[in-house]
Amino acid sequence: MSATPAGGHVPGPRLRPDWAWQLRQGSALVYVLWFLVAVPLVVVGLLVEPRWVGWLVLAWFLVLVALTAGFRIAEGRQRRAWSDAVRQLGWQFSAGDPDLVDRWPFPPFDVDPAAEVYDVTTGRHRGRELLTGRFRHKVRHRQLGFDFLDLEVDRPLPPLQLLPTSLAPVAAASLVPLKLTVTGLSEKYCLFNGREDLALEVLNRRAVDVLAKVPPFGFSCEGRRFVAILPAYRDSGTALAHLDAACDLLDLMPERVWQAGEQWAATHHS
Repeated sequence: MSATPAGGHVPGPRLRPDWAWQLRQGSALVYVLWFLVAVPLVVVGLLVEPRWVGWLVLAWFLVLVALTAGFRIAEGRQRRAWSDAVRQLGWQFSAGDPDLVDRWPFPPFDVDPAAEVYDVTTGRHRGRELLTGRFRHKVRHRQLGFDFLDLEVDRPLPPLQLLPTSLAPVAAASLVPLKLTVTGLSEKYCLFNGREDLALEVLNRRAVDVLAKVPPFGFSCEGRRFVAILPAYRDSGTALAHLDAACDLLDLMPERVWQAGEQWAATHHS
């Protein structure tokens, strides 16, 4: 099975990653939205025809139930499709590992001590060991999360955290970004950790061409760890396209960035 879906550009998610997460998780946001619509319905019902109030509220409640059920069905289909892909590619799937968070002692993985990693897949792709799954943590009193993709690197990388603006609320809400000026991307990218000159080196012309073909994603790296940060609840085709794009990003990493990583590693491990 090829990890590259047919076609060129892969369509992105319809909702912002933080909204999609909260809706899928059935968080308080869902019920707040329900009440925001239910209250005007009650008012309109009382003004027009009081006997309709109960039916209007019941109908809106059924909409909420249908929406929740639809999300659960869609998530089940995504899980089955991913399980099929994992099996065909010869990878392994596990529920999670509570000690896995310690693998990444840098933002955004070290911010919340109670963060969780689950739905973990391990395998090998294009000569690199991979570890991917879902990361859940608390961001400003909200439970949010994203998908991650840890790829093996042969040389150390400098500390960097680059994210598109859509992923900032789920992966860097407490940090102040430095906006980068890069042409050719569908979203603005921001630097949350590391040097601006190195970030711009990473987002070179060829890397931008790769990123432009898939839904926006970012990454965080430090030393021998490179972790792509991705929106949650992707279909298997998008996940595999992201995997190829992340591998391409590493293949296109400029030598100057690797050298900066080696200098950083020598300084911090001496």
